[in-house]
Amino acid sequence: MIDVQARNFSLTEAINNHTHQKLESMLHHFGDKILKIIVHLSDDNGPKGGIDKHCHIHVEMKKMPTVVIEDSEENLYTAIDKATHRAERAVRKSVEKVQTKARHIDKSVINGV
Repeated sequence: MIDVQARNFSLTEAINNHTHQKLESMLHHFGDKILKIIVHLSDDNGPKGGIDKHCHIHVEMKKMPTVVIEDSEENLYTAIDKATHRAERAVRKSVEKVQTKARHIDKSVINGV
């Protein structure tokens, strides 16, 4: 369900595990609504440094719009942390929006509106 890919560097077990760990909360809460999570990690400048570590998260949802989040930082772990946090918030918002709409439709049917 989670596919972590690296560009311009070798994906270490530590980075892969960290990324999976950060996405576990989202899967725990919304796993039944998520089809697939694809994470693209990249390091544009290599050892030169700078704000060049990118984390791009693509969450494919069931019957909801896809959530796409990206973050860039000097540190890859920080980029992963920030992007996964924002992705979980976006997924939560998307799910709540669908649930609110469904409740509104249910009330309309019950009230005969």
